[in-house]
Amino acid sequence: MAGDRNYILGLAALLKSIDLNVTKSGEHQVKISIVCSGIDAQQKERLQNCCKYEIDWQEFQSNYDKLLSLFGSKLSYVRLEPGKYTQATERLIWLDMDTIVLGSLEPLWNLDLETMPIAVAANVWGNPNNSQDPNPYFNAGVLVYNMKLWEQEQLSEKLLQNAHANLWGDHDQGALNSVLAGRWKQLERMWNNDNTEDMSTKVMHFMSKPKPWESSTPNQLWLDMLSLTPFKDELPKIQNNFNWLSSFQQKYRRLEPWLREPTIKFKSYLKKQKR
Repeated sequence: MAGDRNYILGLAALLKSIDLNVTKSGEHQVKISIVCSGIDAQQKERLQNCCKYEIDWQEFQSNYDKLLSLFGSKLSYVRLEPGKYTQATERLIWLDMDTIVLGSLEPLWNLDLETMPIAVAANVWGNPNNSQDPNPYFNAGVLVYNMKLWEQEQLSEKLLQNAHANLWGDHDQGALNSVLAGRWKQLERMWNNDNTEDMSTKVMHFMSKPKPWESSTPNQLWLDMLSLTPFKDELPKIQNNFNWLSSFQQKYRRLEPWLREPTIKFKSYLKKQKR
């Protein structure tokens, strides 16, 4: 996982959901690595208390300053370099901070990836960089890495080169889909599901804005997880700050997908003209 201080409540709920659900058999040793930025020692200690599994904290090492970006943090680019922050050599599961685990992840851990470098679920909204693209496009919120193949094919290097050369509206997800097109094993939607009413869900992903910790009415399952953590008293403070500005931001975020694609195309055009 990777996150900064803005995602602490999301991380707390995710860690508690892992604590309760990640394994049913008890046969697997669970190792958690979190790449972080701006999370202090006190917050790390409180987060560790959300979960019985020991957390390996890794400080974010930004070598992504020259990557093209429309907006936002570049922290998610660590997905392109899984070997940089973990000791995993066979299998690695990535979870976004805006997810919670509702079932055992052992089926993902034991999944036969065959000759595929990753397993992922299809993106419910297709390709956000090109709405006319008919090709399959995946969401990178839940990733199962074939680490041995990843290192053999030097995929991190290829992905960073792609991210340097292209302006992807969805950042690292665009690079992943570009380089790994046709080379991903498709997971069922229950492993990366934005449908909060689907009771078959194993990993719930709050893809849309506002996130539960930004909302005046958080998802109840997410709220249940947070209520079991040392951060349970933090949410009311945030909800009290829910005001007209937050409401305006939500309305803007609904328009964002419609504005993003032409902006991407225009900036890509300008970049090509400079070459």
